[in-house]
Amino acid sequence: MAVTIKDIAQEASVSITTVSRVLNDRPDVNAKTRQAVLDAIDKLGYSPSSAARNLVLQKSNVIGFIVPDITNPSFPELARGIVSRAKHYGYRVMFFDTQHDNAVEKEAIRLLRSKQVDGIILSFNEANQEELEKLKNERFPVVQIYRKSSTNVISTVALDNHRSAFMGTSYLIKKGHTRIAHITTGYQTQSGKERISGYRAALEAGGIAFDEDLLVSGSNQAGSGFACMNALLDLEVPPTAVFVSHDIMAAGAYDAIYGRDLKIPEDISVLGHDNIEISRLLHPKLTTIDTHKFSLGETGVDLLIEEMAAEFPSDREVVRTTDLVERDSVLSLV
Repeated sequence: MAVTIKDIAQEASVSITTVSRVLNDRPDVNAKTRQAVLDAIDKLGYSPSSAARNLVLQKSNVIGFIVPDITNPSFPELARGIVSRAKHYGYRVMFFDTQHDNAVEKEAIRLLRSKQVDGIILSFNEANQEELEKLKNERFPVVQIYRKSSTNVISTVALDNHRSAFMGTSYLIKKGHTRIAHITTGYQTQSGKERISGYRAALEAGGIAFDEDLLVSGSNQAGSGFACMNALLDLEVPPTAVFVSHDIMAAGAYDAIYGRDLKIPEDISVLGHDNIEISRLLHPKLTTIDTHKFSLGETGVDLLIEEMAAEFPSDREVVRTTDLVERDSVLSLV
């Protein structure tokens, strides 16, 4: 059986990324660690395959990042993390905004590969999973980020959306709320499904019956949050609290609440998700879930570097947790 970079990493007790740095003669490896890797290479008789050698010797030092919508407030911070970490490894980043168009996603891959990028970080929806399968079969280094596919055909850095929604909804329950609504982007995306699942699981754990009227779906836009919140306020018995799956939708929910001459959190509590900049600018400041997007971007690059160094796709999944950021938009009823 051929010796792989993973074998070298295990023998030297270092990460695959560190082995890649040594093979690329990167300066950011201390002498002791470098020698340990070289000794492991000698001991195991490692010889890079032609494909791996091409990755090492014929690099463009550019990676691609395909983003579905650069106007989505979550993606600029994610991009900053990717650029920062890529610079650490000596790479530049080429961006491509697909505007949620499946055909443009395919074209973005073609264009980036024509520019001979060394690897691609992307955030695709379920419709283009066959494109990811194709990249995997061609052993082209690629990492899915932020969005998690239901089939998970390639290495992925994703959020634990179920836990995140469970944590947020449980927080509202602990504050004494029992009529809790959820404004969601629906079942079209894996993250939407997982957050709905977490919301429902928290209700069940708290002994609260699920009410379909309190689950409303929209798109990740302020206007949609406004419409969804108005639908909830039109109910005969409106909720006392609402968990909104994105902060930008929560901003729209604020507008709807204030349009009814209601107060936050006195009349209705609002919990967001993402911890984007606007969450600190709303009045009152929005209690939300921090997804640590900058760090998520850094992790995406680390995983891509591993994929670029490996002889075969690793199909590894890195699931990141989130944290509650308590501010002023939730009223305690207990």
